[in-house]
Amino acid sequence: MTNETILEQRWQAATIRDNFIFGKTFETNPDLCKVLIENILNIKVSKIFFPEREKILESRADSKGIRLDVYVEDELNRSFDIEMQVANNDNLGKRMRYYQGLIDLDKLKRGQHYSELGKVFIIFICPFQCFDGERHIYTFNNLCVENPAVALEDGATKIFLSTKGTINDVSVEVKN
Repeated sequence: MTNETILEQRWQAATIRDNFIFGKTFETNPDLCKVLIENILNIKVSKIFFPEREKILESRADSKGIRLDVYVEDELNRSFDIEMQVANNDNLGKRMRYYQGLIDLDKLKRGQHYSELGKVFIIFICPFQCFDGERHIYTFNNLCVENPAVALEDGATKIFLSTKGTINDVSVEVKN
């Protein structure tokens, strides 16, 4: 079997789980990306800046960098990172924390005030069960342990979407 034949077979078998297909889908159709964000977050987005596929963020030459699958911003200075996570390595929480740190690091320039740091939404789409396995969506914001009514209001929202959820907790559009 030739390399060309193998590549053709891989291409024919590729799905949205494939990094290239996932990124290219949103890169070539920003309206689809906008609708996905609106449906997941139940917010209105007037305009997004062209999706950037595989945005690379590094803090130092000797530190671990990241490559964001789909990264967009909107007119309200909100950042959206959408990731397809095909493997459950039991490190998704720490991975998401690291992504948020590097995204934030990339947002402020020297001399800017922290108040200029916009909201950030990190969305991991997982074709496997997450956490208790029941939900399709798990949304995390920083709340006080002693009094969950007190929010940190740091502007960070982290979302895990699971295709294997069993309860009716998302719209049909999000499920699709």
